[in-house]
Amino acid sequence: MWQSTDKSIWTGRDDSSEGALALRLFQTIIVANEFAPVQYANHTALLGFMCDEGVRLNKGRVGAQEAPNVIRKAMANLAAHNSHNKLVDLGNVLYQDTLIASQQALAECVTQCQQQQLKTVVLGGGHETAFAHGMGIYKVFPNKKIGIINFDAHLDIRLSKEGSSGTPFKQLADYCQEANRPFNYLCIGASLAANTGSLLNTADELGVQIIWDTECNNQNLANILARVKQFIESVDIVYLTVDLDVLPLSYMYAVSAPAAYGVGLDFLIAVADFIKNSGKLQAADFVEFNPALDNQGLCAKVAARFVWQILLNW
Repeated sequence: MWQSTDKSIWTGRDDSSEGALALRLFQTIIVANEFAPVQYANHTALLGFMCDEGVRLNKGRVGAQEAPNVIRKAMANLAAHNSHNKLVDLGNVLYQDTLIASQQALAECVTQCQQQQLKTVVLGGGHETAFAHGMGIYKVFPNKKIGIINFDAHLDIRLSKEGSSGTPFKQLADYCQEANRPFNYLCIGASLAANTGSLLNTADELGVQIIWDTECNNQNLANILARVKQFIESVDIVYLTVDLDVLPLSYMYAVSAPAAYGVGLDFLIAVADFIKNSGKLQAADFVEFNPALDNQGLCAKVAARFVWQILLNW
């Protein structure tokens, strides 16, 4: 269920004649031929999760399984600066057989990376990515208080017997209850128009903290950062998950459920940088981009820029 990344994806413009610092990601990234995190201690692992079965089960528009390599291609030509040379591409986990089997495979890859002190960046796929990524983090840090911060128009805590892209945080909450661990979840950018009363009741029962999309503007940034700071201080490790449908459709229309209101990229990057600079960020993923709905690769560029920003100085 694992596949190395085709090295031809990592290509771009060669400006090396201009000097030793004229480098782009395709020139600094390490593309692994085998899945061997032990060889790359203190690096950041880039993994793809080529799965959108959860989107199908959630009655969404499929196509996100093709996103990991498309985002990589959009990242390849971006300039390499501080810490970008610590990035190792450890390939893709493929969807096979069942959703849960594929999620277990990704969780195991994340576990192996984190055990070797590699931070993990996962490119989805649907938001079912988060259940797998989160379980990998919980497994490696059994005695740590994990904080989940989700940039998302949706709370993704649906009540369902079957896992999907709409259930990952309810599944993680269920795990925490079974394991007698605290469930700490902050959703930033949620849309009241996109979350039913049933979901709000579930959020209340689980103690979910919500910052609504209507609160997320630059005039209110200081207040939001104060709330994020309080959340971060209450946990030991932060796992950031970014559902790209949190962005306005003018930025990100190539998702299953585009946001008519959404939260601007400048605001989200400011909050993401704040989270990163806390020193507690251990893992991040970017999900729900659907290349089949993209026009001229514009949304791929937005996704790539967001991933690049997280990797900068991390």
